[in-house]
Amino acid sequence: MSDKPYHHGNLKNELMEKGLKYVSEHGAESFSMRKLAETCGVSSAAPYAHFKNKEDYLDQAREYVTMRFTEILEKAVNDCRDKERLLPELGKNYVMFFVENPHYHGFLFKQGAIDVKKYRPYLMFEQIAGESLKAMGYDDMTAQNKTIAMWAMVQGLSDIYMIDSGRSGPVLEQEIEKILMSVKI
Repeated sequence: MSDKPYHHGNLKNELMEKGLKYVSEHGAESFSMRKLAETCGVSSAAPYAHFKNKEDYLDQAREYVTMRFTEILEKAVNDCRDKERLLPELGKNYVMFFVENPHYHGFLFKQGAIDVKKYRPYLMFEQIAGESLKAMGYDDMTAQNKTIAMWAMVQGLSDIYMIDSGRSGPVLEQEIEKILMSVKI
Protein backbone atom coordinates (compact mmCIF):
# COMPACT_ATOMS: atom_id res chain seq x y z
CA MET A 1 0.00 0.00 0.00
CA SER A 2 1.29 3.44 -0.91
CA ASP A 3 1.96 6.00 1.80
CA LYS A 4 1.07 8.80 -0.63
CA PRO A 5 -2.25 10.52 0.09
CA TYR A 6 -5.27 9.88 -2.10
CA HIS A 7 -5.58 12.70 -4.61
CA HIS A 8 -8.85 14.61 -4.64
CA GLY A 9 -9.84 16.96 -7.43
CA ASN A 10 -8.86 17.07 -11.08
CA LEU A 11 -5.72 14.96 -11.18
CA LYS A 12 -5.33 15.10 -14.94
CA ASN A 13 -5.30 18.90 -14.89
CA GLU A 14 -2.78 18.94 -12.04
CA LEU A 15 -0.58 16.43 -13.87
CA MET A 16 -0.80 18.57 -16.99
CA GLU A 17 0.01 21.88 -15.31
CA LYS A 18 2.80 20.62 -13.06
CA GLY A 19 4.29 18.54 -15.86
CA LEU A 20 4.30 21.56 -18.18
CA LYS A 21 6.15 23.58 -15.55
CA TYR A 22 8.66 20.77 -15.07
CA VAL A 23 9.34 20.39 -18.81
CA SER A 24 9.56 24.16 -19.23
CA GLU A 25 12.19 24.42 -16.49
CA HIS A 26 14.14 21.19 -17.00
CA GLY A 27 13.47 20.07 -20.56
CA ALA A 28 11.63 17.08 -21.98
CA GLU A 29 14.72 14.88 -21.91
CA SER A 30 14.81 14.88 -18.10
CA PHE A 31 11.04 14.45 -17.74
CA SER A 32 9.60 11.07 -16.80
CA MET A 33 6.26 9.75 -15.63
CA ARG A 34 7.88 8.91 -12.28
CA LYS A 35 9.02 12.53 -11.85
CA LEU A 36 5.54 13.71 -12.83
CA ALA A 37 4.00 11.53 -10.13
CA GLU A 38 6.52 12.77 -7.54
CA THR A 39 5.85 16.40 -8.48
CA CYS A 40 2.12 15.88 -7.94
CA GLY A 41 2.50 13.79 -4.79
CA VAL A 42 0.70 10.75 -6.19
CA SER A 43 1.65 7.13 -6.72
CA SER A 44 3.92 6.31 -9.65
CA ALA A 45 0.99 4.50 -11.30
CA ALA A 46 -1.43 7.45 -11.12
CA PRO A 47 -0.24 9.30 -14.27
CA TYR A 48 -0.80 6.13 -16.29
CA ALA A 49 -4.53 6.42 -15.66
CA HIS A 50 -4.43 9.48 -17.95
CA PHE A 51 -1.38 9.02 -20.21
CA LYS A 52 0.03 5.90 -21.87
CA ASN A 53 3.63 7.03 -21.51
CA LYS A 54 5.91 10.06 -21.64
CA GLU A 55 5.36 10.60 -25.38
CA ASP A 56 1.58 10.48 -24.94
CA TYR A 57 1.85 12.99 -22.09
CA LEU A 58 3.96 15.36 -24.24
CA ASP A 59 1.55 15.03 -27.18
CA GLN A 60 -1.46 15.73 -24.98
CA ALA A 61 0.37 18.60 -23.29
CA ARG A 62 1.09 20.22 -26.68
CA GLU A 63 -2.56 19.85 -27.62
CA TYR A 64 -3.68 21.20 -24.23
CA VAL A 65 -1.56 24.36 -24.52
CA THR A 66 -2.47 24.83 -28.18
CA MET A 67 -6.17 24.53 -27.34
CA ARG A 68 -5.92 27.06 -24.49
CA PHE A 69 -3.91 29.48 -26.66
CA THR A 70 -6.39 29.14 -29.55
CA GLU A 71 -9.32 29.77 -27.19
CA ILE A 72 -7.73 33.00 -25.94
CA LEU A 73 -7.13 34.25 -29.47
CA GLU A 74 -10.66 33.28 -30.57
CA LYS A 75 -12.11 35.10 -27.58
CA ALA A 76 -10.13 38.23 -28.49
CA VAL A 77 -11.52 38.10 -32.01
CA ASN A 78 -15.09 37.44 -30.87
CA ASP A 79 -15.01 40.18 -28.22
CA CYS A 80 -13.54 42.85 -30.50
CA ARG A 81 -16.25 45.09 -31.92
CA ASP A 82 -13.94 47.60 -33.65
CA LYS A 83 -12.30 46.03 -36.72
CA GLU A 84 -9.48 48.60 -36.60
CA ARG A 85 -8.54 47.32 -33.14
CA LEU A 86 -8.70 43.65 -34.06
CA LEU A 87 -5.00 43.15 -34.81
CA PRO A 88 -3.77 45.00 -31.68
CA GLU A 89 -6.29 43.08 -29.55
CA LEU A 90 -5.14 39.80 -31.03
CA GLY A 91 -1.51 40.75 -30.40
CA LYS A 92 -2.17 41.93 -26.86
CA ASN A 93 -3.98 38.70 -25.99
CA TYR A 94 -1.14 36.68 -27.51
CA VAL A 95 1.44 38.43 -25.31
CA MET A 96 -0.66 38.34 -22.15
CA PHE A 97 -1.38 34.62 -22.57
CA PHE A 98 2.32 33.80 -22.37
CA VAL A 99 3.12 36.42 -19.72
CA GLU A 100 0.42 34.86 -17.53
CA ASN A 101 1.51 31.31 -18.42
CA PRO A 102 5.29 31.40 -18.90
CA HIS A 103 5.55 27.63 -18.48
CA TYR A 104 3.40 27.23 -21.62
CA HIS A 105 5.82 29.40 -23.56
CA GLY A 106 8.83 27.47 -22.29
CA PHE A 107 7.17 24.17 -23.06
CA LEU A 108 6.14 25.09 -26.60
CA PHE A 109 9.07 27.11 -27.82
CA LYS A 110 12.04 25.48 -26.07
CA GLN A 111 11.09 22.17 -27.63
CA GLY A 112 11.38 23.62 -31.15
CA ALA A 113 8.72 21.28 -32.50
CA ILE A 114 6.20 23.81 -33.82
CA ASP A 115 5.57 23.94 -37.55
CA VAL A 116 3.79 27.29 -37.86
CA LYS A 117 2.25 26.29 -41.18
CA LYS A 118 0.29 23.61 -39.26
CA TYR A 119 -0.04 25.36 -35.90
CA ARG A 120 -3.69 26.37 -35.28
CA PRO A 121 -2.99 29.61 -33.41
CA TYR A 122 -0.66 30.78 -36.21
CA LEU A 123 -3.12 29.75 -38.92
CA MET A 124 -5.87 31.68 -37.17
CA PHE A 125 -3.59 34.70 -36.71
CA GLU A 126 -2.52 34.46 -40.35
CA GLN A 127 -6.11 34.32 -41.59
CA ILE A 128 -7.33 37.24 -39.50
CA ALA A 129 -4.28 39.40 -40.20
CA GLY A 130 -4.40 38.52 -43.90
CA GLU A 131 -8.07 39.46 -44.19
CA SER A 132 -7.52 42.69 -42.28
CA LEU A 133 -4.47 43.67 -44.32
CA LYS A 134 -6.14 42.86 -47.64
CA ALA A 135 -9.12 45.00 -46.56
CA MET A 136 -6.58 47.82 -46.06
CA GLY A 137 -5.52 47.39 -49.68
CA TYR A 138 -2.35 45.29 -49.34
CA ASP A 139 -1.59 42.66 -51.98
CA ASP A 140 -1.25 38.99 -50.98
CA MET A 141 2.56 38.96 -50.71
CA THR A 142 2.72 42.16 -48.66
CA ALA A 143 -0.08 40.92 -46.39
CA GLN A 144 1.81 37.64 -45.87
CA ASN A 145 5.06 39.44 -45.06
CA LYS A 146 3.35 41.83 -42.66
CA THR A 147 1.60 38.90 -40.94
CA ILE A 148 4.94 37.18 -40.35
CA ALA A 149 6.38 40.44 -39.01
CA MET A 150 3.41 40.89 -36.65
CA TRP A 151 3.71 37.31 -35.37
CA ALA A 152 7.43 37.84 -34.79
CA MET A 153 6.74 41.10 -32.97
CA VAL A 154 4.21 39.62 -30.54
CA GLN A 155 6.45 36.60 -30.00
CA GLY A 156 9.31 38.97 -29.20
CA LEU A 157 7.13 41.05 -26.87
CA SER A 158 6.14 37.84 -25.09
CA ASP A 159 9.81 36.99 -24.61
CA ILE A 160 10.64 40.48 -23.31
CA TYR A 161 7.74 40.76 -20.89
CA MET A 162 8.25 37.27 -19.49
CA ILE A 163 11.83 38.25 -18.61
CA ASP A 164 10.62 41.52 -17.07
CA SER A 165 8.08 39.80 -14.84
CA GLY A 166 7.68 42.73 -12.43
CA ARG A 167 4.70 44.11 -14.35
CA SER A 168 1.30 42.52 -14.83
CA GLY A 169 -2.41 43.13 -15.11
CA PRO A 170 -4.12 46.14 -16.69
CA VAL A 171 -0.99 48.34 -16.57
CA LEU A 172 0.96 45.79 -18.60
CA GLU A 173 -1.96 45.30 -21.00
CA GLN A 174 -2.10 49.06 -21.60
CA GLU A 175 1.65 49.20 -22.19
CA ILE A 176 1.51 46.35 -24.69
CA GLU A 177 -1.46 47.94 -26.43
CA LYS A 178 0.41 51.25 -26.77
CA ILE A 179 3.37 49.45 -28.33
CA LEU A 180 1.17 47.55 -30.76
CA MET A 181 -0.81 50.67 -31.70
CA SER A 182 2.41 52.62 -32.30
CA VAL A 183 3.54 50.24 -35.04
CA LYS A 184 2.48 51.31 -38.50
CA ILE A 185 0.94 48.48 -40.43
